[in-house]
Amino acid sequence: MSNLMIISNCKNCGQQIENHNFCPDCGAKKITKRITFKNLISEFVDRFLNLDNSFIKTFIHLFTKPEEVIDGYIHGLRKRYVNAFGYFAITITITGIYAFLVKDRLKEIMSFGDFSEQQAEMQSSIFDTTFQYQSIISFLMIPLLALLSRLVFLNYKKYNLTEHFVIYLYAYSHIVGTMTLILLPLTFMVDNFMFVGMVQFPVYIFYMAYVLKRLYQISLKKILIKTLLFFIYGGILYIIAVIAVFVLMMISGAIELPTK
Repeated sequence: MSNLMIISNCKNCGQQIENHNFCPDCGAKKITKRITFKNLISEFVDRFLNLDNSFIKTFIHLFTKPEEVIDGYIHGLRKRYVNAFGYFAITITITGIYAFLVKDRLKEIMSFGDFSEQQAEMQSSIFDTTFQYQSIISFLMIPLLALLSRLVFLNYKKYNLTEHFVIYLYAYSHIVGTMTLILLPLTFMVDNFMFVGMVQFPVYIFYMAYVLKRLYQISLKKILIKTLLFFIYGGILYIIAVIAVFVLMMISGAIELPTK
């Protein structure tokens, strides 16, 4: 069977490209060779391991100059870096692989056996549900963080609520994906789940503060105050959410107050 295919029009947009190596309309490369395992490896290396590609550039610059990546995207820069939703999708893939690899190990670390049978069953159920819907939970976290962030920076007009959403699509995705890669070996090396959490969440807070400081170009003192406000607003929102859930459960009959 021949390894060459006759291509007369672009498979992406339909433009005639019989005498071209690249589509003059959308710029896609003309592929005439049948796909092989070697092609797949080569394409993977070109897309993800090439130092000049957008993924590596986005990953590095979100550490070294996050304001260029995020502010650039907000103001129309689209080709130099991976777009916000694309970067979020990469992180969801990484965390999904992590969950698959460490789920049983984390159950072992959390020692459900220390609880009563009913408590252990409930904790295990919560754990399984959290892992099952972690992608949805991660996505819901972003608008929540964006709302809190916008409230904290209400006296600054530089970014609106939607632009704060973009900030966290990049920043939250980046730090969660990075910490997931770091924590993967740690999960199998330590027997204390609290240690894993103690490593994880301070890093999240520090990185988010760092990104916002760079974006708003504010002093260390101001970002510390803003971080404190973030926790205060977050705490208030958490209390409101708990009360709302409690009331809804009472209305639905899921829980009943004890009577004398």
